[in-house]
Amino acid sequence: MVVQHRAIQAEDKAARRAAIVAAAEALLAHDPENFASVAEVAAAAGLAKGTVYLYFRTKEEIVLGVHARHSEQLFAELERTLQAHPSDLEPSHVADAFCRFVTDNPLFLHLSAACMSRFQRTIDPDVMLGFRATIASRLAHFGPQIEARMSALAHGQGVQLLQATYAYAVGMWQLFDPAQKHARGFDTRPELAVFNRDFRRDLYVGLLALWRGFLAGGAARSGEPGAPR
Repeated sequence: MVVQHRAIQAEDKAARRAAIVAAAEALLAHDPENFASVAEVAAAAGLAKGTVYLYFRTKEEIVLGVHARHSEQLFAELERTLQAHPSDLEPSHVADAFCRFVTDNPLFLHLSAACMSRFQRTIDPDVMLGFRATIASRLAHFGPQIEARMSALAHGQGVQLLQATYAYAVGMWQLFDPAQKHARGFDTRPELAVFNRDFRRDLYVGLLALWRGFLAGGAARSGEPGAPR
C-alpha cells in the first residue's frame, strides 16, 4: 500500500500548500500594501513557521503563489468564455470576462505588478521560471483556441494577443493605481486629475481597441513573425 500512502501524502501536501496560499490571500485582501511576513501567514494558516518554509522559502514566493492561483482562475474564466462562444467569439466577450475578473479579484493586477517588478529580483530564479513555464503552457493551450474562433488572426497571434492583454492591463494599473488613488492624491489634487480615471471603463475600452486592432490587421500583417507571407 505504499502507492496509496504516497497519494495521501501528496494530497496532504497539496492541501497544506493551498491553506498557506489562502491565508496569505486573506491577509493581502485586508491590507494589500503590506505584504505579510512568513510568521504572519503561518499564524493565519494555523501552521508552524517552519512548516511554511517547507513549501515557500520567502514571503515573496508566497505572494507569487497567490498570484499563480489567481492566474489559474483567470484562465478558467477564459475557458468558460470560449466554451460559451464556440463559433461567435467577439472582442467584447473577452473584454467583458477580463474586466469582470479583475473587478471581482482586485488583488490580481496589484500582485501582477509586484511579482513582475520588485519581487522578481528576490524570488528564486528557478521558482520564477517554473511560474513562467506554467503560464507559457496555458498560453500555448488557449492561443490556438482563440485563433480557431477568430479566423482573421494569423498563426501565433492568439498567444500574442493574450500577452498584450495582460501587459496592457498591468500597465494601466501601474499608471492609474486605482486602489490607491486617494492616498496618491489623484482625487483631491487638481493637477493630478488626469490620473483620476474610471479604471474599469478605460480598461474595457482599451481592451476592445486592442482586440479589434489585432483582428483588423489579422493575417494580412505580412511583416510579423508567424504571419503568412
